[in-house]
Amino acid sequence: MPAPAIILASAAAPVVDIDGTIFIQAGIFLLLMAILHPLLFKPWLATRARREHAIDGTLLSAAELRVQSERIGVDYEARLADARGRAGAVRSDTVKAADSERQRKLTEARNASSIDLQSLRDRLTAESEAARATLGARVDELAADIATRILGRTP
Repeated sequence: MPAPAIILASAAAPVVDIDGTIFIQAGIFLLLMAILHPLLFKPWLATRARREHAIDGTLLSAAELRVQSERIGVDYEARLADARGRAGAVRSDTVKAADSERQRKLTEARNASSIDLQSLRDRLTAESEAARATLGARVDELAADIATRILGRTP
């Protein structure tokens, strides 16, 4: 048959004939549904429901873990900030203590040097007074000795 004849023949013949076999086909369909529903569809739907339940449970668990990890992260940051604050306070206290100790030692050294300086001044004053007194008594004798040496004669 030529191609146009096939097209015309197929257009004239219906694809589905509605006749007495429709009841047999409906019966076969219902029989297959009755057999396949408990054997195939029900287990498949149960497996699908379990899978959805498992996925939902996993998603819920993941959300809970995310919230818990954020809470732990916030707690960690708070503890870290607290530890940094305490470390800063300890460092500040240590620096203050070292500075006060340095000031105390500096004050002690100044006081000790002031006392030593004053005792040296007193000793120097005493020695100079003693030297003046000694030289005051010997002034005439020294003057005569100097005159003898400079002039070359004895008085």
